[in-house]
Amino acid sequence: MYRQGFGLSPAVRSRLRFVPRASFSNSAVCRWQAPPEPDKPPVPYKKGFQFQARRVKPPPPFLGEHSKVRTKFFADFLKQARFPGRDFLQTTTLVDYCVSAASKPLPCEDLGETAALKVLRELSVGDSPWRVRGSQVVTCKRRGHKEALVAKIYDPLYYPFADPDFSYIPNDVIASAEGDFTLESAAYAQLDKRLGGSLIPKFHGSWLLELPLKRINRPVGFILIEYLKGVHLKNLNPKLYTQQERLRVLELCMEAEIELRFAGVIHDDIAPRNIICSGRYFLARDFQVKIIDFNFVEILPLLEGKAPYESEPLPESPVELFWNSPSDELVVWLPEGWGKSEWNRWLKEMWGTSTRFMPVPEDLLHE
Repeated sequence: MYRQGFGLSPAVRSRLRFVPRASFSNSAVCRWQAPPEPDKPPVPYKKGFQFQARRVKPPPPFLGEHSKVRTKFFADFLKQARFPGRDFLQTTTLVDYCVSAASKPLPCEDLGETAALKVLRELSVGDSPWRVRGSQVVTCKRRGHKEALVAKIYDPLYYPFADPDFSYIPNDVIASAEGDFTLESAAYAQLDKRLGGSLIPKFHGSWLLELPLKRINRPVGFILIEYLKGVHLKNLNPKLYTQQERLRVLELCMEAEIELRFAGVIHDDIAPRNIICSGRYFLARDFQVKIIDFNFVEILPLLEGKAPYESEPLPESPVELFWNSPSDELVVWLPEGWGKSEWNRWLKEMWGTSTRFMPVPEDLLHE
């Protein structure tokens, strides 16, 4: 299928996935402001923070009322009133909501493994209402292990309570945080055996830690993944690279996206911010790219029953998937002056006769 564009942005898709229908009422639309939070503690995930955790298997991700498939798990959540709706959210504080949600925790399977961890460095930590990322990201080390890992922590208490996309409603932080936790956990679990450590970080499991809040201890989900040494593609300037170098990074990013699809995960946000390069010299023999951030994905086995590799001999061709243009946010890496004709010609030169992918449709080869 040819790429025709991506429609809604990942940010908008996230709200459609994780805000249940109960959050939208017929009341007048007006701007909502988050209330003061005198009982809210500062973000604890700073250098030196130590904590205990237990390894778990989260439930399947609940994709929400507006996803292609309403999973049974999400329907069960609605019945349990775990997502209380807009009227409740407009009349509570973030702290009180997190306290009340702790009485109905996400039902995770305990795997019988524990760990003591210590934060080494903050990669993306904060509590600003304008913060784009909901999760807290740190490097940490597990007691008794030499390897530093990345912990991506989905703590609803530090997700923005004012919805970043719809200013007239509060953000359901429990739905957002648990949605991110379950979806990324499922994506890494799906991909790890085939691609972990090569095209994505190696996955080291899903975990729960507990933190005190007022009179209770509340569970917080997080994942542990390999710490990647390298540079974000977003921090590199395309204008400083030659045509050959630009095409090399596009080649690797496109092939990575296709391998993810073949392994069962469609990454809906292949963008420079989610691509880690092994170095700045793209023509080096050992140059690699790895893809991160899987909270905007579709996991095909959950939607269709199986991953493509289970029924297809080869991945689809980059010529077919990327005909006419690369992913929207990688267009800045196109060589200067290139249009559709130059792009499509290069696609056919690169993969037109490749035996690594499915054969290219004849109509494209002769166009």
